[in-house]
Amino acid sequence: MKIKIKHILLITALVGLYSACVKKKNYSQSPEIEFKSFVSYAGDTADLAITFSDGNGDIGKSQEDQTKNMFMTYYYFDTLTSKYVGFYKPELNDTIRLNYTIRKPLEDYNGKPISGEVSVRINEYRHSKKIKKIKYVIYILDNANNKSNVITTPELIVP
Repeated sequence: MKIKIKHILLITALVGLYSACVKKKNYSQSPEIEFKSFVSYAGDTADLAITFSDGNGDIGKSQEDQTKNMFMTYYYFDTLTSKYVGFYKPELNDTIRLNYTIRKPLEDYNGKPISGEVSVRINEYRHSKKIKKIKYVIYILDNANNKSNVITTPELIVP
């Protein structure tokens, strides 16, 4: 019986020591994002996924809130100049930007560090089927309007 109690105490002490040594991740108060994947489908539709972290969990909008908080600028490879160019739309007098609303997770994470993945469906991800190389420049805003880092996807080769 004494041996079993000693073992239980030893195991409890080791678990306590391990728990004290494990450091919790510290995330920035501004969101941080990374490119994860881009999957294209027939009909010029694609899913783009990014990972995110936020130190105070104030990321994502409620179901009723339509405020845009993810912003993407579309670039295509111009074979004449051999450079990536933002697609300019004359009627807007501006470069095309796609805006999305990222939703809050089901649970309320306000005030707590959070990390995860978000995926958006992009309809008509290129302006012409002749375009075979594209990139996106992406950033998000949290609910305090803290801007994330700005990322550029790798070169995306599309069918």
